[in-house]
Parts: sequence; structure tokens; C-alpha cells
Amino acid sequence: MNESDRAVLAEQYADGANLSARIHLHETYEVADRDWWPWVFDHYDPVPADADLFEVGCGTAKLWQDNADRIPDDWRLLVTDFSEGMAADARESLLDAGLEATVGVAPAESLPYADESVDTVVANHMLYHTDRDVALSEMHRVLRPGGRLFATTNGEANMRELRALLMATTDHEPSDKGAFTLENGGEQLSHHFDTVHRYERDTFLRVPELEPLVAYAASLQKVDGQQVADFADRTDDHLDDGPLEIQKSMGLFVGQKA
Repeated sequence: MNESDRAVLAEQYADGANLSARIHLHETYEVADRDWWPWVFDHYDPVPADADLFEVGCGTAKLWQDNADRIPDDWRLLVTDFSEGMAADARESLLDAGLEATVGVAPAESLPYADESVDTVVANHMLYHTDRDVALSEMHRVLRPGGRLFATTNGEANMRELRALLMATTDHEPSDKGAFTLENGGEQLSHHFDTVHRYERDTFLRVPELEPLVAYAASLQKVDGQQVADFADRTDDHLDDGPLEIQKSMGLFVGQKA
């Protein structure tokens, strides 16, 4: 990642506001038999008792907040984000959920833990923002033998209906999310981990209202007020025919260290 890309990322994720607008759309309008974060957490079995779990790029710590009642008392949570504002939001979310955690600020390419010091590394929808060879090497380094990386990401067709509306009305360009997807992430992980497994969860959004879609558009980089208005006009026309259905492709990789 070059300095220009990092500056854009820092502005977008200075705190949790933009991310929260996007999460709200998914949490409110997803059609699925199980919510996303509980589905992700289901795959952590069997994480050992008395384990050290380290989340890199923790965002607002929604994973832990939404699964607070499922976290064993003897797990030790360590979370970092490269953004000080995001780390502050995570700290507040964890406290509100009654969870103890060590919260720090660090880039994924330079993790603040010793070799073989954690049992599990978590990387949720963030590896496409990193220099992956360096970041994955760091994640492998801090894992104990037999430890696992759990990394979520999107498929290439994720939210294509919404992307089409955005591309028709705004200057928004998907950043580098195609750099680590369900289609190509397994090969990248295989260069660093001895075994890699993929789990996919296909769901969709059914959105009957304009406001959350406009809030989503307004949270994106390079989208100004006039473009938001143009997006709203076109999207409102679509909603005249009924709720907007947006296909999702999301999943999880599990990479294990020998």
C-alpha cells in the first residue's frame, strides 16, 4: 500500500462513523438464517481454553460485542487497529459489552507481539487494505504452532446491484478490495499457512427504504453531496418497483500454522 492509499484509508476510517453506516445496512436488511457475526464466531470452535486471541484491524469490535455472551472467561482478547479513532471506538464498545481486552494501535504489517505469542489471529474484512505478504507473514509469526488465522472477506460478486447504482451516479471506485477475495484469497494464504479452508455464506439484502442506502453512499470516499442526490434519485426510481434486492457473497478463510 502506498502513502496516498494509506492517507485515503486513514480519512475513511478515522473513527467508526463511516463503517457504522455500512454495517447498519447489513444488520438491518439482511435475509439470512443467522446473523453475520454469530456465523463467523461459530467457526472458532475449537479455539482452545485459556487462549490468547488477537484481532488485527478490529474496527469497532463488533465481532466481540455481538458474541459477548459466548466468549469464555479464560480467553484473553488482544485487539489493534491502525486508526487511533477506531481503536478508541473499539475500546468503548468492548467496555459496553462487559469485555476485558487489551486495545492497541498498530498497522497489520508491524504487529506489536512476540513470535509465537498468540493462539488465534482474527482479520475481518481488512486484508485487502494491507501489504498482504508482509501482513500475513506477521500474522504467521505471532501464532503459536498449530495456531489458526480466521480471515473474512467478500466474493467478487458481492453487492453488485448496489455497486451498479453507485458507479452510475458517483465517482466512487472500489478501492483495492479485489486484491483479497473469496476467489483469490486462498492461494495467497497458502503461501504463508500450511492448510487453508474456505467457508462461504451466500445471503442477500432486501431494502425497502431509501434512507439507509443514501447513508451508505454518503459514507464512501469521493462521493460529494450532489452525487449523493443523484444516487438518491436513481435509487428511489428503483424502489418504486419494490424493495431493492442486493446479492451478497461473503465468507471466511481458516489458515493453520504447522
